[in-house]
Amino acid sequence: MHIVLAVDGSSYATRAAQVLVQQARLYREPPRITLLTVALPIGTPLARAQLSKATLDDYYRDISAQALAPAEAVLREAGLAFASHDLVGDPAEQITAAVKRLQPDLLIMGTHGHSALRGFVMGSVASKVVAATTVPVLLVR
Repeated sequence: MHIVLAVDGSSYATRAAQVLVQQARLYREPPRITLLTVALPIGTPLARAQLSKATLDDYYRDISAQALAPAEAVLREAGLAFASHDLVGDPAEQITAAVKRLQPDLLIMGTHGHSALRGFVMGSVASKVVAATTVPVLLVR
C-alpha cells in the first residue's frame, strides 16, 4: 500500500497525519508513505528573476521544512517510515501531477472545511485535487 500525504503545515494537515497513523495500524504491513508539500512561488517572475537561485532554493527549502515538520513528527512518533518531497507552484496542480506520477493507492489531505458555497466561489486545493485525480482521496477535517 502506497499512501501520499499532502501537507501544508496547518493543524488540518497534522490531523490528516494522525488519521494516516490510525489507518496504518489497520494494514498487515506498514504502508509506504510519501509526504508532499507545495510552496507557493514568491513574488512576481520579475521579482524572482532578481533573486539568486541559491536564495530562492534556500527560501523554498525553509518554507517546505516548516510545512513538513508537524506531519513528520507525528509519523516519527508512530514509528512509520516516510519519504518527504517538496515542490513549488500551484498546490492543486502540483499535488495532482505528483499523484499521477507516483500512482499511490490513497491520497490523504487535510481540508479547512469551508462551506460548499464558499468552496464553489473561491475554489480550494482539496476540491481541485479531488476533481482532477483518479486515485481514492481521504479528506480530513
